[in-house]
Amino acid sequence: MPVPRGVPKELAEHLLVAFSSSERPLITLFMDVLAPAHGGPWPPLLLFHGWHQDLTATRERAKLFAARGFCVLNLNLRGRCGTVGEPDASGWELRDATDALAAARRDYPQLCAEALPPRAFGASGGGGNVYALVGKCPDLLAAAVAWCGVSDYARWFQWNEAGHYRDEMRRWIAPNPREFPEAYASRSGLTVAPNRLCPLLAVHGQEDDSVPVEQSRAYAAAQKGQKDGPLFEYQELPGVAHEIPEDPYLAQAAAFLTRHNRPVYVPPRGRYVVAGFLKTHYFEVRWDHVGLAGNLDLDLRRRRLFLECPSTTAAQVRLAGPVRNPELLSPAPKGARLLAVRQEAGWTILDLQFHGQACGLRWKV
Repeated sequence: MPVPRGVPKELAEHLLVAFSSSERPLITLFMDVLAPAHGGPWPPLLLFHGWHQDLTATRERAKLFAARGFCVLNLNLRGRCGTVGEPDASGWELRDATDALAAARRDYPQLCAEALPPRAFGASGGGGNVYALVGKCPDLLAAAVAWCGVSDYARWFQWNEAGHYRDEMRRWIAPNPREFPEAYASRSGLTVAPNRLCPLLAVHGQEDDSVPVEQSRAYAAAQKGQKDGPLFEYQELPGVAHEIPEDPYLAQAAAFLTRHNRPVYVPPRGRYVVAGFLKTHYFEVRWDHVGLAGNLDLDLRRRRLFLECPSTTAAQVRLAGPVRNPELLSPAPKGARLLAVRQEAGWTILDLQFHGQACGLRWKV
């Protein structure tokens, strides 16, 4: 893959850099940080490894992306390569990616740009993480690329009769999607596809025998139903199996990520799918378990929101900046309560209890 003009050939390589999980502070996680050694800082790129892999499998790919002018955060997801914690298939491990970004920007400011929006790349299980990330953190990325990604874990479970992926899904998600459909839906990028705001390139081999091409076809079909949605490019490769050739497709991916370099913004009013959690620069919502799915209707201008998740008992809402006089909208559901309000690191955090009933909240600033 040719090196773009103006990018130094010498790379700075920091391997197995430790950082902490904001979700589970006692968990220490690891990543590699690779970037051109001079001329930075460079735009961050979150690089996800595959289903049965760890960060050692993607180091060479990380070097190729770094040579194209990115600060690559080669992620090691929880529970892999000696990292503690339990893998959870596009659940809290996505929050680990945002923690890695914060740590790299803090500890390597000469390499990892604060002012430039991050990009993301993943293949196979990592592609599944990309599909989920663009929906669960819709304003995080400027662009993303998913190769042969898993978009629907329930469908993948049913397809995988051989069981060499089912074994992990049973442990990481739930015993099966028939009895636990919500747990599988909450991990799937297809569920949160309506939330996506950034440009996305999806590539899949037609002869893939590990993640069937129907996974990307299903995601592509979901995009067709969105009028005036963000850019989505889909490419099927005839005769190609699970291993997509790096030449020429990695250069194509790098060019896509370089070309789409503008930050995206959440609109002040909208409806979102919350699959375990939803994280933006201005608001966050999380249910009391990562395996639950529901909806958020939000109007920041009118300073009110509505939550709906029949399976949850409680939720946490985070609003950027200070707020005044938060209260439940009348008529509040029976037993619904605003349990606590506190300020933390520039956020107002509100803990709500509503026992699966639709619940509204309003506030002042």
